[in-house]
Amino acid sequence: MKGQVVSLHLGLGSGLPKPRVEALELVAGFGAKGDRHAGKDPDRAVLVAGLAAYEKAQGAGIPLPYGALGENLLLDLDPHALPPGARLRVGEALLELSQVCPVCKSLSQFDLRLPKLLYGGRGVYARVLEGGVVRVGDPVLVLAPAR
Repeated sequence: MKGQVVSLHLGLGSGLPKPRVEALELVAGFGAKGDRHAGKDPDRAVLVAGLAAYEKAQGAGIPLPYGALGENLLLDLDPHALPPGARLRVGEALLELSQVCPVCKSLSQFDLRLPKLLYGGRGVYARVLEGGVVRVGDPVLVLAPAR
């Protein structure tokens, strides 16, 4: 399965949406260099979201700017459709999907229906196995989970 990077975001300060950037420097075992969540939990180093989450919100009449879900990487494929442990080759980096991101109340600032609407579909956390630069438009190659 192949996809593409639609948008990249780096949370320098607090709050959502995370500001858009043209490139992210991902560091193995750490996360996105400069992001407020980097270095805290290697299993939750970066948040990968799919356009499907934004389309679901839009379908419910909730237009959201990219970055509103707190994602670092927004892809044109749905990470929730991939098996746990799936690996993604994104630009120079290699990511491994680790756990579904819980929906938190911070999403309520956009619309009170949003946390319930996106429950279990906001995004998936990933470990950074190999660091490197990721840019908007980079291809995404889905690799089978490691056995």
